[in-house]
Amino acid sequence: MAGNQSTPGRTVASKVVQVLAAFAGDSSELSLAELHRRTGLPSSTAHRLAQDLLREGILERSPDGDYRIGLRLWEIAARSVRGPGLREAAMPFLQNLYEATQQHVQLAVLDGDQALIVEKISGPHAVPTVGRAGGRLPLHASGVGKAILAHADAELQERILAGPLERFTPHTVTSPQALRAVLAQIRRDRTAYCHQELTLGAVSCAAPISTPESSTVASVSMVVTADQDVTLLAAAVRTAAIGIGRALQVHRDSGADPATWSAPKRPAGQAHRPRLASSGTVPASGAITAGTMVDGRRDRP
Repeated sequence: MAGNQSTPGRTVASKVVQVLAAFAGDSSELSLAELHRRTGLPSSTAHRLAQDLLREGILERSPDGDYRIGLRLWEIAARSVRGPGLREAAMPFLQNLYEATQQHVQLAVLDGDQALIVEKISGPHAVPTVGRAGGRLPLHASGVGKAILAHADAELQERILAGPLERFTPHTVTSPQALRAVLAQIRRDRTAYCHQELTLGAVSCAAPISTPESSTVASVSMVVTADQDVTLLAAAVRTAAIGIGRALQVHRDSGADPATWSAPKRPAGQAHRPRLASSGTVPASGAITAGTMVDGRRDRP
């Protein structure tokens, strides 16, 4: 794609990245004026780059004439090893966690100083949350983020602890000393909790995902309403994290194409959909194993 270099030190590639980055967060569709404002690029430059990306299928037009991410970009991104490869290994376990609660189940990886959600399954009546597939969560104020941060390298931990630790609700942990103690607890128990620290009314339980050959590569969480005892879900979440780590290692060792990966078979006689008891527990007979999502939906950008 052609382009001028009117902005000193800026390449065409960096400008294209700026245009695409404008769609981060909750911005699924943007007008030309919004692209101009979010990127800081001259309106003519933003328009020219958007038109180039339209021709390549990287962007597409909405019915209202706004710009949105196109399928070509999704096709390219689907080849990422850290995202879809992990997602394919994890999906059977995520589906079963969803079946147990009909609430949110999330899979996240570390990206910079944030947790990037690579998959999310949600029920139609799930508690409102701020996260979505392709969205980002703070490491210090989310279950998946804490699980990753607790097992991250010391440099990243110290950088996050040095703050500032943003307060999202009255329950957010913003004290470096308190957060340090929380991270130590997570390392001991392999379980992270987030009690209305990011969204009022929502609590989560998360566990780190590791493989025998690597340290923590991701984390998985369940998000339920604040009136449920989320600690009762810890065993199920940890079991899923262990299963995902083993499945990821097996598939990596075999060199299998992620597109051919299939879910383990459900043991004979196992109930199809383990439900939460009135106390919020996963029934003892409803072990979390691989299964098939029935009426869950993936929360997409």
